[in-house]
Amino acid sequence: MIGILCGIEAEAAIARKIANVEVACAGARPQRARWLARELVKRGAKRLLSFGIAGGLEPGLPVSSMIIGSQVTSLDGSIACDNTWTTELMQKFPEAHCGSVWGSEMIVASAREKRALYEKSRCLVVDMESQCAAQIAAEANIPLAVIRVVCDSVDMDVPPVVMASIAEDGRINVGKALWHLLRHPLQVPDLFHVTRGTGRALNVLRSCGKLLGSP
Repeated sequence: MIGILCGIEAEAAIARKIANVEVACAGARPQRARWLARELVKRGAKRLLSFGIAGGLEPGLPVSSMIIGSQVTSLDGSIACDNTWTTELMQKFPEAHCGSVWGSEMIVASAREKRALYEKSRCLVVDMESQCAAQIAAEANIPLAVIRVVCDSVDMDVPPVVMASIAEDGRINVGKALWHLLRHPLQVPDLFHVTRGTGRALNVLRSCGKLLGSP
């Protein structure tokens, strides 16, 4: 059985359609993600997969690009993804880019921050769950893989309303988002671009999920 770790409910809903998996949604909260990953292992997961959308770091990497992780890097160091599993995924998704993924304890929101992180790390994308899956996979000595799809490219700013509206269960609190926007209307244009990018990324993730669910 594969344990799949996601950040938001939209990702988890896609993952649940894959056969022989157990899915956990951390609500974009890394500490919760670590706890959930350990719970997946306790429930019998023999492999861990970080699955969802991500922020782009590499210049020129467009929205909707699929990334297969070769390793996960964070402030604590790097953990390699399982080579055999990664190779299988690249064969299944030949259009995907393979490279390093940065796992962050907080959102990397601005284009300036993303460019600086790329210069430092040379990672293709950043998300908030992959380092958690990597840590727990290493603790349990089980294989790790990462599948992420770019929802915001390196030159896009992610407005604070995005994180403010994600509930602990990973669902979007629309009321909270609207209230935030009423107080901060200048965030609307950036939110529009990120929302459109997220929709495109989730469509790619759905297609990915269907292929993963097939023999």
